[in-house]
Formats: sequence, C-alpha cells, structure tokens
Amino acid sequence: MKFPFKTLGLLLASATLASCGGGGGDGGAATPQSGSITLIATRTNLPLNPNNILPYPGSPFMAEVSFTFRNSSGQISALTQDATFTTSSPSTVSLSPPDDPSTTNVNELATRVVSFPATTNNGSYVFFATSYDVAGSATVTASAVDPATGLTVTKTLVFTVQGATPLPAALDIAPSPAGVYIPGSGGQTNSVISVQVRDGANQPVPDPGAVDNVSYEIVGSAGGSILQATSAGGPVSGISVNTRTVNGIAAASFQAGTVQGPIQIRATVDRSDNNVSNGISDPISATTTVVVSDGKLFSLTLTSPIINALRVNRVSDGVIPPEDVVPVGDDGIPDDPDATYSLTVSALAKDRQGNPVVPGTVIRFGVVDEPYNVASDVFSMSGVNGDAAEGGNLFTAASGLFVTGGGGAGPGDVLAVFGQDVQGNSDLESALTVAQINSQTSLTTASNFNLNNTTGVSVNYGPVLPYVVARAQHGNITATGVTNDIGRASATLNYTISTLGFLNVIWAQGESVDTVTGGAKRVTDVEIGSYPGLAPASITAAPSPIIGNTTQQVIVCLRDAMLAPLQRVRLGFAFQLGSGTGTVDGVSGTGVLGSSTGANGCAVANVVTSGLTASSGESPSGTLTFFGGGTSTSVDIIVNLAALQVSPNLVIVGIDPPATGFNIQIGAVDTFGNPIPGVAITGACTVTGSAAINPASFTGTTGGNGRTTHSGSATGFTIAGPTAVGAGSCTYSTQDGLSATVPFISSAGCGFSPCP
Repeated sequence: MKFPFKTLGLLLASATLASCGGGGGDGGAATPQSGSITLIATRTNLPLNPNNILPYPGSPFMAEVSFTFRNSSGQISALTQDATFTTSSPSTVSLSPPDDPSTTNVNELATRVVSFPATTNNGSYVFFATSYDVAGSATVTASAVDPATGLTVTKTLVFTVQGATPLPAALDIAPSPAGVYIPGSGGQTNSVISVQVRDGANQPVPDPGAVDNVSYEIVGSAGGSILQATSAGGPVSGISVNTRTVNGIAAASFQAGTVQGPIQIRATVDRSDNNVSNGISDPISATTTVVVSDGKLFSLTLTSPIINALRVNRVSDGVIPPEDVVPVGDDGIPDDPDATYSLTVSALAKDRQGNPVVPGTVIRFGVVDEPYNVASDVFSMSGVNGDAAEGGNLFTAASGLFVTGGGGAGPGDVLAVFGQDVQGNSDLESALTVAQINSQTSLTTASNFNLNNTTGVSVNYGPVLPYVVARAQHGNITATGVTNDIGRASATLNYTISTLGFLNVIWAQGESVDTVTGGAKRVTDVEIGSYPGLAPASITAAPSPIIGNTTQQVIVCLRDAMLAPLQRVRLGFAFQLGSGTGTVDGVSGTGVLGSSTGANGCAVANVVTSGLTASSGESPSGTLTFFGGGTSTSVDIIVNLAALQVSPNLVIVGIDPPATGFNIQIGAVDTFGNPIPGVAITGACTVTGSAAINPASFTGTTGGNGRTTHSGSATGFTIAGPTAVGAGSCTYSTQDGLSATVPFISSAGCGFSPCP
C-alpha cells in the first residue's frame, strides 16, 4: 500500500476538515442518513516522550488506533476514497501509518506525520499515535466520504500526554543586556532579567493564577540599583520583588544605580507548591550578573578584518561597493583601478568594567610611515628606551636621533609610544604631536602624557618605553569615527600600490576622564602594521631549475593580485633534499632570506648546495621552496652526471711475481667536475688467453667523495712475439650510459723492466 503523507518538517498545520459531528449528515430532513466512524485506541493516556524517540513497534510512547467505517445500517462498508487522519497538536501527539514493505528506502512507521490520507481495507485501517516532548492533550480526527451520500463524516479521539508533577524542578536566568550604564551616562540603564521555570518533565510550569511564583533579589550591595516587576497585586520595586510566570516565563527589570561594578541578581522558586507569596519552604535558585558601568572610554583595541577588508579604488566611481567585491582567492579587480587601495580599520572601545562605551563616542585615527631606515629595517627614529614625563610633555630617549635620524624630526610630527608593551605602563600608550625638538635625545609634545595612575598612584618606570617618531608620507586615514552600540568605530586607511609592504604606525584615540583625578585623559591604542596588498599574492623564482653541488643566485619576487610588488618582505625558504646539504644566504635547511624584497618586490637568494646525488629522469636531486604572503613556489635542483673518471687508467700486471693486486677508483662527476655521491656503477672485465682478472665483475655506489673502488688481482698476462696471448680490460658504466675502460697489460709489454 502506497500513499502520500506530510511530515512535520513540511507541514505545521493540520488540514481543514469539513466537520459534521460524530457521523451525522447535513441535518436537512431530505438528506439521506450517512454512515459513521469508530476510533478505538489501545490507550489514550500516553507518557511524556522528552527525548522525542521516533515511533517503533512496541514503543511505550505509542498507541495503536483502529479505524472502522460503517454505513447507515451499521455494517462495515468499503470506502471509495481515502480516509484522512490528522492531529491537532503534533508537538504533543504525532501520527504515523504502518510501514509499507514495498517502500524499502523508508520506514513509514518511524516518520512523524501531522496529517495523511490512507486507503482503507474494506472500511478498516490501523494507524499509530505517539507522544512527544510537550505535555497536554491532542485531538486526533479521522474523516471519510460516505460513498452512499457523498457527505464527509468525521470522528475525534482525545489523547492526553502526562508529564511529571507540574511543580518547579529547574530554572534558567538570563539578563538582556548583560551590561548597563549608570544614570546620566547616556547609555541604557536597565536590563530585563528573564527566568524560565520548568517542571520535572522539562515542561513550563503551569501559570500560578492569583499568586506569585518567582522571587527576585539583588545579592549583596545594590549600589543604588533596584528591581521592578509586576506581581499578583500590581507593580512592585525594590532590592527584592515577587512576580509570576506566564507559560513558564517571568521577567523583572533591573535599574542601575550609581555604583559601578558587577551586580548579582538571584531568582528563587518554591518547588513545594509553585508559590512564593506564602513563603518559600523548598527553594530552587539561579543567579546572574549585570555589569554596571559609566560608559566612559577606558581602553581601545585596534583590529582589521582578514576577509573582504581591502577595497580596490576605481577611477570612475571610487571604492567598489562591498557587495561587488569577490572574496579573497577570486578576482575582485575592477576594470578601471586607480592604483590605490582602501583598508577597513576598526577600534573596539570599552569602559573600565568591560562594557561598550556609550554609542556616539568620538574616536580619532591616525597613521605615520616615514622616515624609515631600509638597511636596518626599522623606523629611523625609534627605540625601546623612551621615558615619558608622567602628566608632563617632555620625552627623552638615549637612542633618539631626533635631530639627524632620517633627516630629523620637527613640529607637527607624531611621537607614538607603545606603553602597553611594557607591563605597568599601559596608561602611557600615546600618539602625541611633536611641538619642539630640544636635542638629539629630547623633544616636547604639544599635549601632556597621562599620569600612568591606573592603580591610583602615578608610577614612573624610567626609560623603558618603545617609541617611534614619524610622519605620514605614503598613506592617509579617516580622521574620526563614532562608536556604535557594541563600541566599534571604523576608519578607512588609503594608500598607493607603490607602497605595498611599507611599515606604518596606526593609532586610535579618544578623550576620557581620569578615574583617579577626575581630569581629562587620552585613551590610545598604537600598533605597527604594514600596507597590505590584494590577495591572492603570487611568488616567482628564477632561474628554475638550478644546478646543484655549486653556488647559484635565485631572484625571488612577491607580488599581489594586481601584480604590484610587495616591498620589505622577508621571504622564507625550505630545502627538500634526499641527500647532501643546502644553504640560502648562509642559513641551512629552513629559514628566511638575508635581505627583504626591494622596490621591485624581489630579493636575491644565494643558494649553495653540496653532496647531492644525480638527478634521474624527471626526478630532480632536490627542491628549494620559497614562501611568503600566503603563497609559495619551488625550484628544482638538478645534478647532471657528466662523466666517469678512473684512477689509475692503466693496470700493469707483473710477470714475476705472476699475480698483481689492483685498486681501481671509479668516480662520478657533474658538468662542473664536482663529485657526485650515490651513483650506481657496474663493471665487467674481459680477458684473452691465459689472463685472469678476479673478480671479473663489479657493482658499487659512489660515496660522499663521489668515488667507489674495485679491488682484486690479475694473473697470466704475458707477451709472446707480436701477438698477445694474455690480455684484458675492465669497463665501468652507469645506467645513464656513461662508461670508462681500464686496460690491463703485462710489465713486459711496455718494453722496459721494470715497466715505468
């Protein structure tokens, strides 16, 4: 039997049925009497199914329901149309048909069904009702068309799903929002504290009626904060209030006072009777925390997105709208780029309690990037021994070079101090305008430093502060932004593609109030970054391949997606060698190049390799990988076997004594004459007459010095008249076809005794 049916995932409301009562017709005197439907269930009281276990044969959460249609005479009668079965509350009771054995890919019995049609068997049918995770009642309706009258007949059956005793067993509490502000700060001063109360079956507790069933209270010092709620008797307020649940949910409003800090709120219910109006004899409690703060700027954190942060500017319409930018890794380049980029930079502003600052707080942004010492790869006027006058405007540094460094500094330049990098000096994090250069090691700022008194006492740690003195020459940034509801302010950093990779110093800064003195102070976050290129980057290396067991120079270049060179980047490298060693700029194995990429985005790598075995077919002797900017490239290292060398190149065999020992060294060299280890060499010796060479065959592999040795003895080499009756030679060869031959002759054959 096959039939369509609708699951809970597709249908959330039951079909509309034409109800005519429990078997009646249309009620007219001239209307023929219709038949009737009988529904009989094995049980109508079902246990709660808290884990939503699907129907299965013998399930304790399931009832079998028998459907029967009888005609007006009371006889079971076949239907000419499908009957329909529907549940009114599928989260309480769902329906399922019997499994159809012809549908092997689905078990209909194990499917939650809201409503389905079914073909009856001569007016009879069996289906199943299963409880789910909501206690209560559900009405199951069966309907069918009487074939005799054409009228729809219906019948209902009510199922009750019973949970545990409807008394409190658990509660959850949550504030919204978790942080509020003191009155007069300009921020939100109240938080809604929601409580959800459930019984032992994890169901919402029943509404308590004319009494309260939830008690709220502020734990510890309220600091002027109060709670407000609606109780059974009307509105109430104070450090403790009672209220009641509706559908298991209660709410109270927390109103901030004038004291900053975390405030705990506790909610309590009485599991003995779900009533707190008459006292609490068996309490269940849950606690949450709301942080009260003043919303004043205390700290800033700079950040920038990684994905879709960079925009390519256009000649015609300016910056590409965000929806037109393709994610990193695809081509998001417009047809008319104007050779400038814009980078989103954000700052997250918090008050001292960690809450977002009040929306609308003004945050200033800035950037500097020159003068820069390319050779040393540092800003020309920078160091780690700065000393700021707490509360004053004098700054000194023994390494300053404020008069001569990169041409020197002057009024209008910026002093950036990285106070957060040194413990105890975060209040001295600064970006201040230079008013005057006093000497090589001293300058005066246009405004004062903070007091560095976050502990309540001003502290001077001496000359320990990292610093940079610089100005903006390559980029600019949005001057100001304002914070939103989460404390974020954003700006746009703009720069040309000719400066990609240049280091810069970016800061975000806002005005605040010193919590100790009540005076004005600046809150700043300063970070060193660089002008990034557009992803994906590309890297090239040439020449490729390179020759091994010698010294080679490789030019490695890094460019962004618009092929703009990325400067001042230290590229990494790594060798993959089967044997031997390799160095780049004097560093072996893995490391970074000795120099950064230049204005063309390229750097020269001095590569030295030795002890590499010969390349074979398409397999190189090794590879060298260069990487940077999230990409990499590799060059093959080739060692070509050029020749075999033998020593000696002639073996003279003595006549007296009749046997001569020999040691023949066979060496493999490349095109530069460098020895090659690991070369397999075979040898075969041939003789005539009475001569003998033992062993007559040889197999060896060159060692680290590129050589192997054939040792043995030779006998029977003689000369008689013009024809040699005893002669021979050994020929050595490689798999690549290189060979070398060593002749064997007698000492008499040279015409001298002894033979030279």
